[in-house]
Amino acid sequence: MSSEKSLIVVGAGIGGLSAACYALLSGLRTRVFEAHALPGGLCTAWDRAGYTFDGCIHHLAGCASGSPLYAMWEELGAMPRAVLFPEELTQVEGPSGETFTVFTDLDRLAAHLRDLAPEDSRRVAGYIRALRRLERHDLLELPLRGSRGLLAQLPIAPTLARWGSATMSQVGARFRNPFLRRAFPTIQYGWTELPAIVHLNLLVQCAAGNYGFPAGGSRAFAASIAERVRSLGGEIVYGNRVERILTDRDHAVGVQLEDGSEHRTDAVVSNAFERTTLLDLLDRRFVDDRTRARLLSPEDAMMMGIHVSLGVDRDLAGEPHALVLLLDEPVVVADRTIDRLSVETYGFDPSLAPAGKGVIKVLLDTSYSRWRTLRDDPARYADAKDAVARRIVALLEPRFPGLSSQIEAVDVATPITTERFTGNGRTPTPERSLDMLFSRPRLIPELRRFAWVGQSAGGGGLPGCAAMGRSAVRALCRQLKVPFGGRSL
Repeated sequence: MSSEKSLIVVGAGIGGLSAACYALLSGLRTRVFEAHALPGGLCTAWDRAGYTFDGCIHHLAGCASGSPLYAMWEELGAMPRAVLFPEELTQVEGPSGETFTVFTDLDRLAAHLRDLAPEDSRRVAGYIRALRRLERHDLLELPLRGSRGLLAQLPIAPTLARWGSATMSQVGARFRNPFLRRAFPTIQYGWTELPAIVHLNLLVQCAAGNYGFPAGGSRAFAASIAERVRSLGGEIVYGNRVERILTDRDHAVGVQLEDGSEHRTDAVVSNAFERTTLLDLLDRRFVDDRTRARLLSPEDAMMMGIHVSLGVDRDLAGEPHALVLLLDEPVVVADRTIDRLSVETYGFDPSLAPAGKGVIKVLLDTSYSRWRTLRDDPARYADAKDAVARRIVALLEPRFPGLSSQIEAVDVATPITTERFTGNGRTPTPERSLDMLFSRPRLIPELRRFAWVGQSAGGGGLPGCAAMGRSAVRALCRQLKVPFGGRSL
């Protein structure tokens, strides 16, 4: 290496892997300590009976060559790669046979909406017009563009203001068509209170071929970045949990592992869960009372906290890649009353299932505390998971006749599953700041040569986490007085 300076990264999530890559590009000797046996953190998948159940990626930003996000993925070894572009964002199906398909071809979408709801032609025109205005503006590039990115949004400021202040539910309420009023709020992962501008940005970037699904899914995507770390001369040490971040006065100087061994370094990046980083690894030394209270009072609600995955002897290639099934009446599943199912079918990626077969996944909101209590009794915990799976299969059966006899693999992942394998538990109430908008790394004024990154630190999805790792290394390079090795994006 051109420099004798070094960096240790705690955790091989996407933010940590990104930090490792950029540290190596900047000439720093770099090691990553990961408690699990695989890279990726929340960007992961798991195998059951020949099927791969993907746990993360819905739409990956930065798939179009020439975009700043693509350039970052290229530096990280994640691009170029085969990317799949389904022709619809999702399809909403009503209990009486109504169908609303959110095509990624905007002309096709406009025609479909006019046919579906001619009484809403004016509102449909406004929706399509807003999408068109955003065609050359990807809001997820802000973490890489910074203030320059904000200036670039000035031409669309009125659109951002109008659609950024409205939720999906509020936009849906503007339609006269009864089915569209109910269906529209659900089309973005079922998140009815999501700001509508987030949906517009995602749909228009899908239309532009900039957001897609990397062939092979989340695990393969994370593995490519881990391979980039190794190819640059870095080391990823799996099965080694970090117990403490070592400090000397106002500097981070190393880590202590679970086995008691100490490893010294010139700087540390933590990609561990926020609460783990601040309360455990740093022993609460750098948090004030307000932050401590926030971290010790996390949210109990877990959005998409349950993943029900089914490996089925059924060809799904002709199915929409995502469905929202509106129920004719509310039902109770686990600890939530729901009126719809958010379903993903993976027939568009044949690598995730044996030939002629497919994967169906249903995502459910839940509470952490329910599953934490059940975990203390393994039999009750297993019974509760089995009950969820049986309930979901019964709800899916009318849409997929014969499904129950075609199931070859079932997996129910709960918040406890996620916590066990990734270290990510209940999320503290986030701090609203520009740091989150731009996915800036989190720094501690009283502790130099340290940063923490990742989704719990405010990274916006995979691009935000990767950009956060990049920015963290840039900041640490300034402190270490070494040149940053990343390209100008």
